Amino acid sequence: MDAINNLLNIALPPLSLIFLSILMLPWLIFKQLVHVRKSLNKENVASKVVLITGAASGIGEEIAYEYARRGAKLSLVDIRKEKLEAVSDKARSLGSPDVTIIGADVSKVQDCKRLVDETINYFGRLDHLVNNTGISGKPTRVENLRHVSDCAAVMDVNFWGAVNVTLYAIPHLKINKGKIIVTASVCGWFPVPLISIYNASKAAIISFFETLRMEAGSAIGITIATPGLIKTDLSRAAKSDFKLFAIQVAMERVPMASASECAKAIVESACRGDMYVTYPSWYRVLFPWKLLHPQFVDWFCNLVNRPYPKKSAMKTNLKMPEHKTEYNLDLKVWICGNFKLTAMDAINNLLNLALPPLSLIFLSILMLPWLIFKQLVHVRKSLSKENVASKVVLITGAASGIGEEIAYEYARRGAKLSLVDIRKEKLEAVGDKARSLGSPDVAIIGADVSKVQDCKLFVHETINYFGRLDHLVNNAGIGGKSVRVENLRHVSDCAAVMDVNFWGAVNATLYATPHLKINKGRIIVIASVSGWFPMPLISIYNASKAAIISFFETLRMEVGCTIAITIATPGLINTHLTRALKLDKVALGKVPLGSANECAKAIVESACRGDMYVTYPSWYKVLFPWKLLHPQFVDWACNLASGPYPKKSPIKPNLKMPEHKAE
Repeated sequence: MDAINNLLNIALPPLSLIFLSILMLPWLIFKQLVHVRKSLNKENVASKVVLITGAASGIGEEIAYEYARRGAKLSLVDIRKEKLEAVSDKARSLGSPDVTIIGADVSKVQDCKRLVDETINYFGRLDHLVNNTGISGKPTRVENLRHVSDCAAVMDVNFWGAVNVTLYAIPHLKINKGKIIVTASVCGWFPVPLISIYNASKAAIISFFETLRMEAGSAIGITIATPGLIKTDLSRAAKSDFKLFAIQVAMERVPMASASECAKAIVESACRGDMYVTYPSWYRVLFPWKLLHPQFVDWFCNLVNRPYPKKSAMKTNLKMPEHKTEYNLDLKVWICGNFKLTAMDAINNLLNLALPPLSLIFLSILMLPWLIFKQLVHVRKSLSKENVASKVVLITGAASGIGEEIAYEYARRGAKLSLVDIRKEKLEAVGDKARSLGSPDVAIIGADVSKVQDCKLFVHETINYFGRLDHLVNNAGIGGKSVRVENLRHVSDCAAVMDVNFWGAVNATLYATPHLKINKGRIIVIASVSGWFPMPLISIYNASKAAIISFFETLRMEVGCTIAITIATPGLINTHLTRALKLDKVALGKVPLGSANECAKAIVESACRGDMYVTYPSWYKVLFPWKLLHPQFVDWACNLASGPYPKKSPIKPNLKMPEHKAE
């Protein structure tokens, strides 16, 4: 398997480049022809039933009006039911033949079930579901979130709310081959400082609905909307206080678009059957830049948000605001300046026209110099990579799999180890082998990373034992059950996957950050290639890994050079977790499994070199340009590698998560 992966690492990049070059022009022509065909045959939604969550204001309200102009019947949902009356009246005046309003909180599972049931009972059918509800929480630097679990409401509303509503709606949508429109955010792909949990929730949403799209096939159409900076009610209501100063600075530098035009673009794309819609469209020029020059995207996001406060004025124990629905990129919620909206739209239209060709020209000019520069930097880093001898490394999920092999790799390099796992009895053997491989000292700690107090405990025990911390390896993870999305009747039972994979890494990082800053330490986070390229049957796992990537990209922008962060995205690796998810069986004969030993070696080597990302096996990276240019191909490839998968799950509807077995 390793030999096959090595061959793919060498052969696939040039072959991919050749195929992309050959297919580029024909594909662009084909896409334009398909776009024209879709535009001529777009769906007529007159008299169809559309359920819209978060419809009391912002983009959700404007989406309701746009559907009303097209003659659709509306079911409007919001926690602020009193505000829906005015929206309902206006929707009727714009042409909607019938409107019903429902007060509901999407963070509550029973409310999600009720709002779908009430819609079906009233109209007798459901054609479009618009998952639009969202909150942002308070903007603050990651290092000032001492109790980040208090921010769970952001994930509960933005991610779990959309997931639960979708699960109850799927059976009704399949009857009429309906559509799901999910309002994510450009922050899901390009996180910005101060709103780390919001960024992570939007990345999770994108990943979940990409998974669902692969599983549902042609039975349900899915359009993922990623709005940029949009003017909403919250932007008009915002006050000029210090905590929001950074956001106000961003508003002066990036033009905001109108919610009305954004809603029009979203509904138009949904009726056309598009996979994605980004508004304003000029944000899409950032995709190739992030692919080829991630440092540039970090710089750009920092530029539009600087200066931001070094210390937060908020209390340590964060209290989340009431669930005021903000159905757009909530970073867009604050405005400074007195620009008229028409002027902003004109600027955005100009950017839509000018930026794509300018970006292409700059990328073409910079490509060769940049590749040469990257190779020189790689050589310099390789010659001056960090010596971890006698340094202290804390590794979560160290009892097996990649975590165990990372412990052995650090041991060979002479590092002192603090090994953490829920299965403490298995750590004894790992600790003994690590000592025999060269580690001068090893501490073992039994802990469950899904518990906040355990995260605090193992960081403090490490500091008390060694007196310092140099590297933190966030590796603990579980996969849950492999099951189709439509068979998850109570997806909230899958919360353990997010609790371990995402919140576990976040909480451990928060308690470790002050100690890491002292020695300009490093954080290594073990995400997954499925965080970028989701695979069928493991939707919540995919979403948790996408959230991890987004969170640590945000943290990297905020901490700058004080803490180095390496995000590892392993592919299919021969570990207990892969076998538990049965990915080794469906992939066998289609995708070669990498060894955990070689994967760990690549991760530690990259971390010591100071790399931003490491993907192992490296051939998976060829999928990045394909997803950017040909997302349909990536869906097909992921389905090919994972299929065939069962139409019906043997799992009972009320899912029980497995014991927290660390990856």
